[in-house]
Amino acid sequence: MTNITILNTNISCILQQDNEIGLNKCYAGIFSKSGNALKFEEAIRKGRAPRNPKLFDGKYITLVRKTNGKYQIHAKTLHLENGFNPAAIALGYYQEVSNALKFVN
Repeated sequence: MTNITILNTNISCILQQDNEIGLNKCYAGIFSKSGNALKFEEAIRKGRAPRNPKLFDGKYITLVRKTNGKYQIHAKTLHLENGFNPAAIALGYYQEVSNALKFVN
């Protein structure tokens, strides 16, 4: 995952039902870039939309954004083998949490 900042650009949003972008509302759709302008087009939802979009998917954790605007970290199931190194696993968790939180800051 890469964090990109685009300065001095215009963005137009094409929403399906809302007239304005809702506070802490997650929209699913497509971003496109043409010259110095960005366009976001909200996708048509068929069936239930994903509840919490996944922002980071690592070996040890996933990071999701909840509909109330808060972030939640989920630990994945560990498959421990004989002779596993607890320090290496703890370091793996630390590195992934650190990397995931860089994208939300």
